[in-house]
Amino acid sequence: MESPLNDLVGRWVASVGINPKLVPAPIKLESHFGHAPAPYRPGADPQQINGWEQRHGYRLPEGLRAWLLLSNGFYLDGPLIHPLSAIGPMVPFARVPDLVVQPESWFELGNPNVETVCIDLAYRWPGGDFPIFTSGDDQTHSPPRMIATSFDSWFLEVLRRGGREYWFDPGFSPLGDPWVEHRRHTPVPPLPDRLRPLAAHVLPLMRPGADDRSIASSLGISRGDVEVLFRHLQHGSANFAGP
Repeated sequence: MESPLNDLVGRWVASVGINPKLVPAPIKLESHFGHAPAPYRPGADPQQINGWEQRHGYRLPEGLRAWLLLSNGFYLDGPLIHPLSAIGPMVPFARVPDLVVQPESWFELGNPNVETVCIDLAYRWPGGDFPIFTSGDDQTHSPPRMIATSFDSWFLEVLRRGGREYWFDPGFSPLGDPWVEHRRHTPVPPLPDRLRPLAAHVLPLMRPGADDRSIASSLGISRGDVEVLFRHLQHGSANFAGP
């Protein structure tokens, strides 16, 4: 009799249109996950997924949507994929050079063990989909790293490796820095004309932990305006130091 996990993975592959040859054989999935508590859960309600997308302003990749409909998360020692209710803005654990305000498109996808796994919903990797990256951790001197070009490729590899955090294996080659790649593939956030004259005043004040309340008060603008200025300047200003 086919195991429930094999059935779910088969249905996921069919719904997304993935080549079944890329999926581990049923006996492999059973050997990897059959000894542990079930890694799957009941599927999420489609209306909940629609509500998440409307609330956050980003559409989830088709592969992730399809999996959440089948199983609201994926678990081993920890959640490799969070349930929908826990997929939210990334919590930074590592300082990122030249980053003052975190991109709104960075979401925590899972928290398997060592570092959180995140997704950037602002752009599609050339030849892939929304890329997957790790949060990094200053305490372990681990920087954020791009680890997959799409949710589908990442999840297939997780299944092949038995849920192991393979991106920490010796010899694994990361795909780059998530902030560098974000700037490379997304346009500079727009800056309203009314704020342009203030950019030169805000630029020297930009730093992690900057007091946006004080900056807003001194310039007679809102804290939201300060964030708009930060997002614009940190992304690609010719005057802002970056790689």
